[in-house]
Amino acid sequence: MIIKDLQLTNFGKFNHKSMSLEPGLNIIYGENEAGKTTFHTFIRGMLFGIEKQRGKASSKDTYSKYEPWDNPSNYQGMMRIESNGVDYRIERNFNRQNKSFKVINEDLGRELTQDEIDKLFTGLDESCYYNTISISQLGSVTDKELENILKNYAANLGSTKSMEIDIKEAFTDLDAQKKKIATDNRIGEEYDVERCIYTVKEQLEVSEREQHAIIASIEQKKDSVLRLSSRKEELSALDKQRLGELARQNARKDKLYQDVMTYTSEVDKTNEILEKIKAHKAELTSQLMEKGIDGHETMEMLSEKVHTRSSMPVAFIILALAFVGTGVGLILGNLNFLTVTEFWIRPIGCFVGAFICTILAIIRYCFNKKKKKRKLEAIKELKLALDKLEAAKHEELYTQRQLESKKELLKNTKLMIKQEEDRSIDSADYSNEIKDIEEQERELNEVISKARWALEQKKEQDIQCERQLDELTERLDNIKKAKIEIQAIEDAKENIEDIANEIRNSFGKRLNERASYYMSQITNGKYDNLSIDERLNILVNSKKALLPASKLSKGTVEQIYMALRLAAADIIFEKDYKPILLDDAFVMYDNKRMGNTLKFMGENMEQVILFSCHTREKVMADKLEIKHNFIKL
Repeated sequence: MIIKDLQLTNFGKFNHKSMSLEPGLNIIYGENEAGKTTFHTFIRGMLFGIEKQRGKASSKDTYSKYEPWDNPSNYQGMMRIESNGVDYRIERNFNRQNKSFKVINEDLGRELTQDEIDKLFTGLDESCYYNTISISQLGSVTDKELENILKNYAANLGSTKSMEIDIKEAFTDLDAQKKKIATDNRIGEEYDVERCIYTVKEQLEVSEREQHAIIASIEQKKDSVLRLSSRKEELSALDKQRLGELARQNARKDKLYQDVMTYTSEVDKTNEILEKIKAHKAELTSQLMEKGIDGHETMEMLSEKVHTRSSMPVAFIILALAFVGTGVGLILGNLNFLTVTEFWIRPIGCFVGAFICTILAIIRYCFNKKKKKRKLEAIKELKLALDKLEAAKHEELYTQRQLESKKELLKNTKLMIKQEEDRSIDSADYSNEIKDIEEQERELNEVISKARWALEQKKEQDIQCERQLDELTERLDNIKKAKIEIQAIEDAKENIEDIANEIRNSFGKRLNERASYYMSQITNGKYDNLSIDERLNILVNSKKALLPASKLSKGTVEQIYMALRLAAADIIFEKDYKPILLDDAFVMYDNKRMGNTLKFMGENMEQVILFSCHTREKVMADKLEIKHNFIKL
């Protein structure tokens, strides 16, 4: 694979900055802060992406460091590569809100699928990239540290060829890590944490049962409230009817009360009238009795008495005429026996007596006639009085009947009023029942409200318990993870031994061969045999002796480090060559070492991209007439 072009659309401080690279040696020169690291990071980012870290680390991570301030949404770029004679264009947007990644086959003009992308970059992941083709200087580290770095690197290559583990002072460090993990995660408290989790779970289960019971109780009470509400609606409807009926009933009662007052008044008035009639009747009776007439005598009886009294003068007249006739008869009878004197004296005497009697009878008659007239007038008056008395009796009887009738009406009206009142008392039960229902509803609603409050309290307690459970579970998970990590450390200690054997027996042999080849080339044959023993000690076989890395100079150790990386790249990628990226890798090299290395790389590597803040690499390449592409930032 060869990197042909870099296009930094918006990355770090660069905006629409481009760079063209060539096969063979590329020297990219720039002073400090010129942007060498930016280009190096851009290549890595185009291959593997750049993820933003979380928390406090995000402010200083690679993503934030190179995110453009002016236009963060346009945080992207393009890289063109060639692989097996085919040109590909990699496009990537790093913005976390609008991330995208495309690989386009420019020869065919189509976008690659994910499977095709995986096949294109087979064996190349970020860890492998750092362990092989991306080579930086080791810097100002001690000789012992250099030896440990080489051991670590050899172990990494000998295990999965991409996994990064640190075996610096391997077993001591691993034991220290194990102790720290156990202390930090308080592994000894695992039983206590499990017991607390069990207790909290029991509390939650009890709470859940109690909540179910409370909810069931609430639902039951709500059903009761619904039934009561339904009954109240029925009663309200009935009560509405009752109120209408009560209004009509009250109207009837008012009418009846009015009738009672009217009838009572009429009875009182009738009683007064009756009393007056009785008094008047008594007065008439008294007047009649004073006149010798029984109030019970009839007009026929009174008329008979008057007729009898009026016939007496006629009797007197008849009697007087009888006397006169008798006298005349005596005179006529005695004419034969008496003298004339005697004859006239006796008849005259009789006549005179008869005449006097007649006159007296006439006088008597005249007197009686006047008296009769007065009697008749009295009779008329009596008749009028009797008529009045009779009328008074009839009026008394009529009034008495009216009085009885009105008393009966009054009695019936009072009875009707009592019946209406009784009916009112009966109908009042609706409102009482409604009040009872409302009281029951109020009590039930209070119970429901208290139950809901209790339910909320339970839920709050559950939330606290769940938080506590989460914390305890997290602690337990951490303890279990810690135990797994501790076990992994134990396994790692065993693996280190296995790795050493594997290095010696299989991978180690190939690695030794390729590393020896590269070591010989870059040291111009001074060191042509490099090996790694079972304890991961790196030994260099010189023409005079077999030397451990700790006995070599920093420059030589740097060369060993590079030889191991180049050897590892050969083994991992085999014939699929990858570009070698060097970031100030020759700082510890003297000119001779640097010249040998540059010459070898320029002539034998498919592509080398060298980032440097010095011009010595350029000068040396020119001096040795090494073909190269020089780029100044």
